[in-house]
Amino acid sequence: MTFSTQVMGGGVETRGPAYPSSSSWQAWQGEGIEEKKTGTQLTASGRAVHGPSLSGEKERRRGGQTWKPGRRAMGNAALLRRLGSPGSLLATVVLLSVVLDSAWLLTQEQQDLPTVKPNASLNVKFDPQTTKLTWDCRENASSGECVLIHKEKGPIKKKVKDSECQCTFQDYSLHGGVTLTVEVHVNQRRLSEMLVYTNPGREGTAAQNFSCVIYDADFMNCSWAKGRAAPDDVQYFLYIRSKKRIERECPRYLKDSGTHVGCHLQDLSGLTSYNYFLVNGTSQETGIQFFDSVLLLKEIEQYNPPDNITVQCNESHCLIRWEKPRTRQPWPNREFQYQLDIQRRRDTTSGRSQLIVVFGDSGNRYNFPKPGSKAKHTVKIRTADARKAHWGAWSQPVEFGSEETGSSLVHIYVLLVLGTLVCGLTLGCLFKRFLKSHRLFPPVPQIKDKLNDNHQVDHEV
Repeated sequence: MTFSTQVMGGGVETRGPAYPSSSSWQAWQGEGIEEKKTGTQLTASGRAVHGPSLSGEKERRRGGQTWKPGRRAMGNAALLRRLGSPGSLLATVVLLSVVLDSAWLLTQEQQDLPTVKPNASLNVKFDPQTTKLTWDCRENASSGECVLIHKEKGPIKKKVKDSECQCTFQDYSLHGGVTLTVEVHVNQRRLSEMLVYTNPGREGTAAQNFSCVIYDADFMNCSWAKGRAAPDDVQYFLYIRSKKRIERECPRYLKDSGTHVGCHLQDLSGLTSYNYFLVNGTSQETGIQFFDSVLLLKEIEQYNPPDNITVQCNESHCLIRWEKPRTRQPWPNREFQYQLDIQRRRDTTSGRSQLIVVFGDSGNRYNFPKPGSKAKHTVKIRTADARKAHWGAWSQPVEFGSEETGSSLVHIYVLLVLGTLVCGLTLGCLFKRFLKSHRLFPPVPQIKDKLNDNHQVDHEV
């Protein structure tokens, strides 16, 4: 590869690389260069000067010599003097070819590298209603990643496929603010952008102490309190969005001095296993922050007492049975736990009771040892989730056992006491009768026999 060079008025002008034909190459070897001198100006004859390929010379100059800028800054006169001979002109052409070839190679390397503007922006946008993160699509963009950094749950990552410029996250509470990051690869270069989503409105104006409870399997009550910094004209509204992205507003609000502080729902048919609850507000004075939460219906449902409680007793124990309560969703027995309160009927006011926990996988039954006193007992049962002891209401007490054996013992005690009294009275009467007879018939005194008495005395002596 060679370069075409012209010398005009003491300067050197390079017109770029030129590939010589065979005729021009022969003319350069045979004829040389025709020159015309006019004063101090040297003008080439217009014939293009072509040089041979000097790859070896170029490598030698790269390795052994260093190009000095001072040589390029030579004066016009010195350059004209050096260009006066064909050898000097050839050396100049070779040097220029080396420099321009290196510049051309460097330009080609820079063109091969991918270029991304340093101030390139993906224009990231986030929609809190749909929890969708979007950005501008770029050409030659490959797979990337979306990250949602939650204050409580930490970083939540989602992979992005090729040619996709969006990602949708699961429902999470956003009232505390989140940080979102998008990272994509464009021409093997990483391009990322961060977006911080904050809760708009004045601090402390959002609803607080929010909670919901499901009861009787078909009804739900939600309640909240007015924000500590909320103005007097604040008004709150509750929206519920199911897992299927179906949203509805509270049909019946509960009010306190005209402000919505609760909601009552009688139809739970549209709710799914978990739902997104949003309480936002409006005011003429200032912006109101929102409060949101994701609740699992299984965790907020308060179970009813079990149904059909029965007790069957034999000589050794009493078998207590029951059926699982009706819930909003038909859960298996292992999802429940029960608490039994067994008391003696006469001791219900003394506080003495036995609280026994039985899990649902036991078959909804419990064997209670038959008490030795044979007294009548009562049992009542309540229900909770197997993983969380959030107990519901107690059932009506059910009696079991019998008081007949106890009453017979009382009768025996009474008869024993009565028998003892009768015996005592009988003995007393007999003793009194004996004393009376002794007084009526005193004993006859015996006649003293002096002879026998003296003989007895003498014998003893």
